[in-house]
Amino acid sequence: MKRINLLALTVSLLAVPVVSHAQRPDTVKKEGTAAKVGRQTGTSIDKAAKTTEHNVKKGASATKTNAKHAASATETNAKNAADATETNAKNAASATKTNAKNAEKATKTNVKNLKKNVKKVTS
Repeated sequence: MKRINLLALTVSLLAVPVVSHAQRPDTVKKEGTAAKVGRQTGTSIDKAAKTTEHNVKKGASATKTNAKHAASATETNAKNAADATETNAKNAASATKTNAKNAEKATKTNVKNLKKNVKKVTS
């Protein structure tokens, strides 16, 4: 019998704190609406500031990269234009030389034909 009483006492001693804990009122103070709005606004402002700072850094980096690319492209375009101008000048000189040779041949042929025609007419 003593054992049963001892067991019942032990169980009741364990159950009392659990029951009293369940019945204890919530002592955590709830955040008011104004405080919540203020906290959320502050968080939003902090996030916006961080985002803006991040965007400025990325924008500056992109601008710097774009400037480098533009300078490189301009340099390449200038080199290509110089090469093209040089090639065009060579081609023009070659064409002029060819045209002069062709004009000389045509003139010689015209002179021969003219001499033949003159002989026919005078004979």
